[in-house]
Amino acid sequence: MSKHSRPKKDQYGSYVSKEEFEKYWNDYHKLEDISMKESTRQKEERLKKLNRNI
Repeated sequence: MSKHSRPKKDQYGSYVSKEEFEKYWNDYHKLEDISMKESTRQKEERLKKLNRNI
């Protein structure tokens, strides 16, 4: 197997081809961004509720 056609491993140890690997990480980063935005939104909601109850 040549170096260029050898699949790469993701962080979980699964092998993926180069094209799939790049798409996988692009999708992974998009999900991270969505998750971070949602976490921030939830934190702001919790803080608003705390401020109303004080």
